[in-house]
Amino acid sequence: MISPQANILFTEVYGLEADPAEGPWIPTDKLLEVAKALYEAGFNYFSYCAAAHYPATEEEEGYYNVSYRVRIVGKNGQEAAFRVRVPLGEETPSLAGIWAGADWQEREQYDLIGVKFTNHPDLRRLMMPENWDGHPLQKEYAIDTPHHPWR
Repeated sequence: MISPQANILFTEVYGLEADPAEGPWIPTDKLLEVAKALYEAGFNYFSYCAAAHYPATEEEEGYYNVSYRVRIVGKNGQEAAFRVRVPLGEETPSLAGIWAGADWQEREQYDLIGVKFTNHPDLRRLMMPENWDGHPLQKEYAIDTPHHPWR
């Protein structure tokens, strides 16, 4: 549940329509501004960053959906959720400069899904070997891709 404080910030300050559970869609060019405002409003704990890959279809361009959740520590779990839609081949700003907890989580999303975060302090593989080809959690990634010593 999004806290009333975050909901006011999203709707009244930025004019964003906020889904009660998932939060608003934030344009990538406004992401840093909204994230800084949340941090200044007391949302000092970065809970998670999670991405999903949506390949291109005949009807729609491919994109990544990157979801975030932050909270105020010690205030009965007040939290804020927000999302960005990143077209394939484009980047989204890193939030590691605002919340240190975003650093490794953004690296994980880059490594496994392929999302690129602009101005990330150390955007490189986190789980997969450096020589691994591709991003194994993309929907188009072949499940039977051979790689020694696993397959």
